[in-house]
Amino acid sequence: MAYYFAPKIIKHRKVLYTAVWGLLILIVIFRKLPILLPFIKGFVGFSLLYVVMITGALNPSWKLTQKLRSVRAPYSILGFILLMAHPLYYAPEVLAMTRDIPWFGLASFVVMIPLFITSYLVIRMKMKPKSWKNLQRFAYLSYALTLIHLIVNASTIQNRMIAIALFIPYVVLKLIKICRFKAL
Repeated sequence: MAYYFAPKIIKHRKVLYTAVWGLLILIVIFRKLPILLPFIKGFVGFSLLYVVMITGALNPSWKLTQKLRSVRAPYSILGFILLMAHPLYYAPEVLAMTRDIPWFGLASFVVMIPLFITSYLVIRMKMKPKSWKNLQRFAYLSYALTLIHLIVNASTIQNRMIAIALFIPYVVLKLIKICRFKAL
């Protein structure tokens, strides 16, 4: 979707943001419906944020990368909003002390908050480019904390393996990209 619908996503991003905020409210209200499990578990939000993450590791000269970079900000906003269903679902249990605090997940979420806020174009435009770029480097910390959270808190061994399998291409591609640019 990010590749084929990039122009429409960019053009209608404000409508999408509003719709996804509305969807989050509905998810919170109807949280017990089984159909909402992919949102509650964080799969939908993470999938959008994964596109943002992997795009940063791809070769910038590729047409695919250029298309995906054009929707990185909208995808990070949409992904974070949808990801909020995950902590909102588990917060009552954590607050009631019937569930342990998922420290790595909580830390990752807290790190993501300023990244999310500064993904809105209106906020980004008020920042100095260097300040914005420096802040965005905290995404790496968020990625690492998310991986640890997924490994530590995954409900099944298969989910742990999938989390690791998703992060391996990112790490490999990012290392290749870093080595390539250092060689230039």
